[in-house]
Amino acid sequence: MDQLVAHRRAQDVFAEVLAKVQPDQLGNPSPCSEWDAKGVIEHVIGGNQWVQELAGTQPQSLPAGLAPAHAESAAGAQAVFEAPDGLTRGFELPFATMPGAGFIGLRTSDVFTHAWDLAKATGQSTDLDPELAAIALEAARMRMSDSFRGSGRPFGEEQPCPSGRPPADELAAFLGRAVVT
Repeated sequence: MDQLVAHRRAQDVFAEVLAKVQPDQLGNPSPCSEWDAKGVIEHVIGGNQWVQELAGTQPQSLPAGLAPAHAESAAGAQAVFEAPDGLTRGFELPFATMPGAGFIGLRTSDVFTHAWDLAKATGQSTDLDPELAAIALEAARMRMSDSFRGSGRPFGEEQPCPSGRPPADELAAFLGRAVVT
């Protein structure tokens, strides 16, 4: 799948989940133990703005409301990657300088995985875009090293995932989320 299409689809999946979140669910704990549901949303919005900042673009002021703020930030991040040099320029990340073609993959996986976190936190279906989930899982399996797993690291140890679960559940389990609680 084209990387720009995958990134847009991940943002769309997140937006679809976000649209079903009720105000009284924002404090619900999420599978991403650092944040509640609102924290997951704010993390994704902030990540989208970070893409713009790393590209030297001043992010737009965000509209009120989480869904409009996500939509605006997602469009800004997409615009960075769609720029003529968006996939070739270097992005200075905390752990390495990475070309846009690599960074977009990380952002796509992050947004998609947090859509799963938000769905789980708010009692929604976690059967999210099976094609994109399978692609993200394959990429995660190729990129993941033990140095990224464990206490104080971005990902927990791989968790069990019963057979027959949707690909998004398989991805979440691979990234350390408890799929069955």
